[in-house]
Amino acid sequence: MDKLLRKLTLAVDQGPASVVITDLEGHIEYVNHRFTQITGYTAEEARGRTPSLWKSGLTPEATYTELWRTITAGRQWRGEVQNRRKNGEVYWDLVTITPIRDESGAVTNYLGIQQDLTELRRATDAVAASEQRQRMLFETLDLIVLGLDADGRVDYVNPFFERLTGWTAAEARGADWIHTFLPEAVRPTIQTTFRELIAHDLHSHYTNAILTKAGAQRLISWNNTVVRDGQGRATGTLSIGEDVTERVNLERQLQQAQKMEAVGQLAGGVAHDFNNVLTAITGYAEFLRMDLPPGDPKLADVDEIQNAVKRAGALTRQLLAFSRQQVLQPVVLNPNDVVHGIEKMLRRLIGENFDLATALDPSAGQVKADPGQIEQVLLNLVVNARDAMPEGGRITIATVRAQIDEVAAAAQGKALAQGDYVVLSVSDNGVGMSSEVRLRIFEPFFTTKPSGKGSGLGLATVYGIVTQSGGFITVYSEPGFGSTFKVYLPFVAPGSGQAAEAASIEKPREGSETVLIAEDDEAVRALATEILQRYGYTVLAARNGEEALFLAERFEGLIQLVVTDVVMTGMDGPTLVEQLRARHPALRVLFTSGYTGEAVQRRGVLASGAPFLEKPFTAAGLARKVRDALDAPLRVAL
Repeated sequence: MDKLLRKLTLAVDQGPASVVITDLEGHIEYVNHRFTQITGYTAEEARGRTPSLWKSGLTPEATYTELWRTITAGRQWRGEVQNRRKNGEVYWDLVTITPIRDESGAVTNYLGIQQDLTELRRATDAVAASEQRQRMLFETLDLIVLGLDADGRVDYVNPFFERLTGWTAAEARGADWIHTFLPEAVRPTIQTTFRELIAHDLHSHYTNAILTKAGAQRLISWNNTVVRDGQGRATGTLSIGEDVTERVNLERQLQQAQKMEAVGQLAGGVAHDFNNVLTAITGYAEFLRMDLPPGDPKLADVDEIQNAVKRAGALTRQLLAFSRQQVLQPVVLNPNDVVHGIEKMLRRLIGENFDLATALDPSAGQVKADPGQIEQVLLNLVVNARDAMPEGGRITIATVRAQIDEVAAAAQGKALAQGDYVVLSVSDNGVGMSSEVRLRIFEPFFTTKPSGKGSGLGLATVYGIVTQSGGFITVYSEPGFGSTFKVYLPFVAPGSGQAAEAASIEKPREGSETVLIAEDDEAVRALATEILQRYGYTVLAARNGEEALFLAERFEGLIQLVVTDVVMTGMDGPTLVEQLRARHPALRVLFTSGYTGEAVQRRGVLASGAPFLEKPFTAAGLARKVRDALDAPLRVAL
């Protein structure tokens, strides 16, 4: 028996847990070796003392009160307490105190078994701190954090998800993610992707739309990964989502702008060459008219030729307008006056099934724009409104003053100049447009009309004119609720300019001066030469700038005027004029071009105020411009 007792004593003394035996007053009678290792106190230092020996106030006093109440009632107590070693170091104990009873059942002592939890608590605290940091990160990110279980139901969403979608975490938790929060069109694809992610642990990245509580769509770019338990089983997924709605919209706008710019560049080049052809056709048609006697049946053929040229010229102007290469002749005007001037024509155009109303603010103010181009904008927008109401309806043209501040500019997503604008709007109560159509309506050649019913240039033309005039255009439309187009043009204070004067319609006067023509298109050069000769002028015709300089050097008389194309192969028109004026300071100039906008502006022609004639021109038009240039005061500098 003594041998067994000794073995038991050795086992307790060498065991992994601290063992303390106290009397009924709590005085220590025995501690094992592990106790001395944990606390730093020797057995002699501990014997006869109460556990207050190492109590430090770190554990609430209520815990010890509860402990004492439990064991004095004869029951076992178990709990965690925080103590301090002899060297002052704090540690954690898992304490179990059990009353010891004799053969009669009376409690004679208390047995305390203590396990050092310090390392475990440190590890647990570190995990908790890590989880807290992770939670704080999730909850402060301006990104969606989405946890799904293996069945695709929502486990967790962070506050950003709540702010973005309007759904609360409580509403989202437990809901089927795919069938609750995704548009129907993307559900099959995302369902397949989710299953493959769970089955094959494939990290995935994709972008799809989600639904807000209000039914709107936001485009989210996701990074997804599988979450596994300790046995490696897939328990769900964790996804981080970035809201890329605005970025994608801006990218689409940029792509549209680039597309329009590319087509515009092509259109500008085509229009230049086409204008040269039209110039020759209309000029020689005029010659035929001059040579035919009154009443000749062939005059009707000439009329048809000239009408066809006018239609072709209008198409060319539209190409140049949407590509922002149209030569504008801006004047200060009141948009209300433009509306009044074109109103009767618009009423005839739309027909009797439509009600055309105006709501023109007399205090809207003035803008600086080309009146003909503003008429073109109104015409195209009204025609577009008419076509959106196949059964008839109401079209309203309105004007109003508006101010664009920093907030309004940001709302448009564009770098807009802040200040006052005059808004010219055209509204209808027609079929409206979807968001997909709205994104493309200003693209050249894009149309929703049946084949043969539209060129797709109407709204593209509007966009080009408005942009080139320093303004911008917005469209508000929903399917079934009609559309409103708003054209914003910069407001011009009173006294900033004069309205355009009506062009003279008098027959051009003849002349006897010498005119030097520099034109690289053979047909246009021949036509211009014949026109001016018919009007009495002496003409020197050159194929390019270099040949024009050569002719001017060898001509012994006085050259009063040079008529030159702005853009020519080799030396351009402005360079030619500069070199000619170095030798002939009194030389007058008339520029012509089938190119417009950027090509002409870049060479300083429009800014110089020099006379300019846009192709295609008529015989009378060229003769009148030449006469005006010769009679005008001399402008030496370009």
